[in-house]
Amino acid sequence: MSSIRNITASNPMPVDLAKRLGKGGIAELLSVMWQGYDDLHDASIITKEMNENAITEEWFLRVNEIWHQENRAARVSIHLSPITQFWDDTMAKPRGQSPAIDFCFRAWNKNDGYFGAECKNLYDHDPKHIKRYVETGVCNYTSGRYGSKSSVSSLVGYVLTGKIPEIVDELKQEIAKTKPRLNISREIGSRDVQYKSSHIRDSDGKQITIHHLLFNFVA
Repeated sequence: MSSIRNITASNPMPVDLAKRLGKGGIAELLSVMWQGYDDLHDASIITKEMNENAITEEWFLRVNEIWHQENRAARVSIHLSPITQFWDDTMAKPRGQSPAIDFCFRAWNKNDGYFGAECKNLYDHDPKHIKRYVETGVCNYTSGRYGSKSSVSSLVGYVLTGKIPEIVDELKQEIAKTKPRLNISREIGSRDVQYKSSHIRDSDGKQITIHHLLFNFVA
């Protein structure tokens, strides 16, 4: 189905990509992301020494193939395409580069926004990376720097050492400092190690949901 373009007006209605996708559409996107992880995990090429951009590149190749090979685009309500390193100019400064989100499903009509995924490496007993996950992941969404046209977004954690429950406990303590509406908790009914948290976006005061996908690459 083609995307429905907004009618230009003096006070145009704000776009919320998540509402247009609905729960089923968002579930479809998350499913593709998990399938990309499954294929990448099976390839056994990820090591704890790899930086997150290199891992994201490998993951994107698999997500992109699944999306187009299985014609997943036909299962959601608007035209979307997977993109890596997307430059989000929504809050760009007059000078310098726009912030780049690691991965997203972008609407063909750029004004309709995107469903984003910021990706971070995670290790056990490593407060620096836990803090970075929150400060440059969670907080980029709560500030409106990323995903300002969607009330639902995602974070991908590449777990390279340790156990996921212990890392989640560390994330929970750090996320608590941001005063979330609902701290990170396991999503009931999901077959994968998926969590979510709820926050208030600073830029417009709206409640947003972040899905946390923890990809286990521990050898």
